[in-house]
Amino acid sequence: MLKIIVAHDKNHLIGNGSQIPWHIKEDFKHYKETTMGHILIMGTVTFESIGKPLPGRKTIVLNYDKDYDAQGCEVCTDYMELVNRYQNSEEVVYVCGGASIYKLFLPYCDELIISVIYGDYYGNIYFPEYEDLFEPYKEVEKEQFKIIYYHKKSN
Repeated sequence: MLKIIVAHDKNHLIGNGSQIPWHIKEDFKHYKETTMGHILIMGTVTFESIGKPLPGRKTIVLNYDKDYDAQGCEVCTDYMELVNRYQNSEEVVYVCGGASIYKLFLPYCDELIISVIYGDYYGNIYFPEYEDLFEPYKEVEKEQFKIIYYHKKSN
């Protein structure tokens, strides 16, 4: 099962270059608790901004260079291979960035877990539009953000 986990502001901003525009410990804790023990799919820029595989999770880095070395991670050059492997799997797999990776996987995901960060931030990387494909079913209010859970709309 493919899911997306992301934090964005009210304008869908997710980054400024390879940096996250905010630092909210409670959101990092939510991310860790949600993804622990599961598989993560991320792009090269996201992986390199983290600098290593996250403990307790298998990391798959999508990179179109088959010789790319992501120490301690699986490297995949074809996102459809990952879609075919995990879309109907019992395993929970979190797509976790960046923007181009989110855009590729969005149509194939069953659920979005979005932390909507309060405040105004500067950046140049945005999460793609999703409101036409997904609808909210649960919301959890936090001090500096809210977590909204979405599932795919039925046709």
